Amino acid sequence: MKSKDVLALLALILGIVGGVLLLIDGIEAIPRFLEGRARVDVGLVVVVGVGIIAPVASAMIWRGSYFTGGVINIVLGFVAVVFGRETEGVIVLVSGVLGIIAPKVKD
Repeated sequence: MKSKDVLALLALILGIVGGVLLLIDGIEAIPRFLEGRARVDVGLVVVVGVGIIAPVASAMIWRGSYFTGGVINIVLGFVAVVFGRETEGVIVLVSGVLGIIAPKVKD
């Protein structure tokens, strides 16, 4: 396995982990919405959207669209950090950086 493939795989794993962690926040809010204790928060909807798109962009990195998937994950990471999900946002952001760096690594 080449170095760029290892970095792409690491970017895929980090993107999936970050996306799942963001989706867990959305899933935990569903019972509050159903009971009527909370209203729909725009930030939560954005974070769930980021959680759905981040693994897709990470899969793009793995499939060979390094730059496109990397830029998408970097933007999504910044959005997650802005909406208060610092840890998950940084994980997705690192996934994007690894995606952009991956094709540039020489064996």
